[in-house]
Amino acid sequence: MTATLARPATHTRVLVDTAVADDVAALRELYRAVYGDCYPLRLGTCPVAMADAMADPTVQWRVARDLATGEVVGSALLRMDMPLRIGKVEGIAVHPDHGGAGIAGSLLEALMEPAFGAEGPLESVYATARCVSPAPQRLLLRHGFHALGVLPGAVTLREVETLALLVRYRDGIPAHRRAPGTVPREVAPLLEAARGHGVDFDGLQVATELVAARARTDTDLEVSHDAGLVLDRYARATSGAARTLPLHRPNTLLMTADGRFEAYAVIDAVAGSGLLLDGCSSPEDPEEALGGVLRAMADRGASYIEAVLPLHDRNRIEQHLAHGFTPTALYPAMRREDGVWHDYLLLCHTSARVDADALDVDERFSPYVRQHSHVRTPVGPDPSDTVK
Repeated sequence: MTATLARPATHTRVLVDTAVADDVAALRELYRAVYGDCYPLRLGTCPVAMADAMADPTVQWRVARDLATGEVVGSALLRMDMPLRIGKVEGIAVHPDHGGAGIAGSLLEALMEPAFGAEGPLESVYATARCVSPAPQRLLLRHGFHALGVLPGAVTLREVETLALLVRYRDGIPAHRRAPGTVPREVAPLLEAARGHGVDFDGLQVATELVAARARTDTDLEVSHDAGLVLDRYARATSGAARTLPLHRPNTLLMTADGRFEAYAVIDAVAGSGLLLDGCSSPEDPEEALGGVLRAMADRGASYIEAVLPLHDRNRIEQHLAHGFTPTALYPAMRREDGVWHDYLLLCHTSARVDADALDVDERFSPYVRQHSHVRTPVGPDPSDTVK
């Protein structure tokens, strides 16, 4: 069943309304016109996944139709995690022949207004935007999103590309956030960049000592991609605990033969990326197999691996830093527990080399880009109004 807009948004040239199954073929052609044959998301390439999303009440998919011809000339969707009250904007695309007419902005507001309205279900929405042109970043910035970091080598299209992270909040958020305490000094430049955009971190202290080197065990791991097994084990592993990360279900289980350590991940070999999720591990050394996890994920196509950790959890942050992760972005007030908002830190592990000088970003991302001035990456084509 497809949700409908109570009051469809209009534009001088287009009508914005709800995508339906009959739009799948036209939407695939739209994404092909914008990205060629390198679009990495199934919600733009796989007809079954697209039709399923349109029938999913936690997905809002809007299209822009040319008023004269009825042709689909724009698309955007919002995926929602209702328990965590977090959403993600994906797939904003406007046909190259219709750029510059404000269509992308109309699509975006058609998603944001009901999400943050009086009866809206969300507290925050995040999005990523390509860094080969400032246009997609500025689209989001114009519509209330805030610059919070860059993710080097986060996606593979025709080439490895860096993405910008942006977040928009419901009015009044963030507020009453937990003090992060002491953080490793490697995180300090990221926090200073966020402070420059008005994000306060009351009570924050930066550790002066170096992160201690930790022993790297060469742990052998068994890996399963069996969907039923992975989801069943993950449900048991996280039973009774609130999920940390929204909008993600694992497709990979990594575990030692004796069962003392298990980890869960999302691997997207097409996009060349992976995400570490919560799981269970040995109580004696909770990160004893982290090196093995990284190797196993890389062997299965995840050249970029991301972890999202509470900003106040210095121990886990240091463990990840010791294994080659880099702080890349912040998500202030990502979760609320017992009436208090908690900030989260995004870290990435990547072999990509990023040329920070070659990235084409809005000036509000410059402080975040400077953190990666030592790495290099190739620059891709110059799209307009496209948001991953």
